[in-house]
Amino acid sequence: MEDPSGWSLTESDPQVFTQLLKDLGVKGLQVDDLYSLDEATLSTLKPIHALIFLFKYVEPSASDAEGSSGVEVDPLDNGVWFANQVINNSCGTVAALNAVMNIPAQASQYTDESIELGEELGNLREFGAGMESLDLGHLISSSPHIREVHNSFSKSSPFSMDPSAFPDREKEDAYHFIAYLPINGILYELDGLRRNPIMHAPIEGSDWLDTARETVEGRIGTYPPGSLMFNLLAVRSAPLPRLQRLLNDPSTPSEQKFQIQDQLEHETNKDKRGQMENTLRRNNLLPVVFQLFKALGESGQAGKAVEDARIKGKERREKRAAQGEEDE
Repeated sequence: MEDPSGWSLTESDPQVFTQLLKDLGVKGLQVDDLYSLDEATLSTLKPIHALIFLFKYVEPSASDAEGSSGVEVDPLDNGVWFANQVINNSCGTVAALNAVMNIPAQASQYTDESIELGEELGNLREFGAGMESLDLGHLISSSPHIREVHNSFSKSSPFSMDPSAFPDREKEDAYHFIAYLPINGILYELDGLRRNPIMHAPIEGSDWLDTARETVEGRIGTYPPGSLMFNLLAVRSAPLPRLQRLLNDPSTPSEQKFQIQDQLEHETNKDKRGQMENTLRRNNLLPVVFQLFKALGESGQAGKAVEDARIKGKERREKRAAQGEEDE
């Protein structure tokens, strides 16, 4: 059953967010999983422009607000583009928009390596200049294009179940997306459910991630050890154009080209895999499977097909087991 808000849940998958930004017209940015905040991991993804943090949502209490490491500030007074979340399930898109709207455009002599907001979001930012956060939230929620792009990643299902038919079923945990990024030399937390942005700390040194690491790790530290209640994504410069340019550049040392080639293949394969996964998300294949089984049943071949599949599965398992013994 569709949510009454008309907005579907967003999957915490980097390929979803990457394609979301592309479909909204953003150029030059890519989203990747971030499994650690150590320098070795961050260096493989730099430059990183923002972090998107997914966590299990718990209604904040007064004590939580008092113990916060930051302070809420007026976005208009501090040059922050900040929209409130006014629609259920829209937090992923709101977090992404709050991030990219505050990432400065970066022109490059290499066109494909420039960072651009795109016409659609550029017009939105210009039209919303000077608006209060709540008004910006309504501006986003009333955009048919943004809602259409957001919902294009919802998982297709031929079944529709009314939640009221299962009153005793335990409610699922709620999760929420927010963004961290540097704006005007200060680390901000942009949470659409908060009235205002949270100012954390001035950026010390040349790398804002050093400041962000302490803040994000402090947030993660509030969860039990080994908890899987959160996920972290990095909004980074898209690497493919730069890698392709360096590989084709005659001035690039030969020894570096081997490493660049490996990185290029990795990113290319990841991009292809992501496109395939997004295609599967956007298409409901269950009717095809149903018709296939129906045709097999009508032709009397269903039993044979199942038995053939069992035999092939057994052969594959035996082959893998034999290969494992040979390797040992």
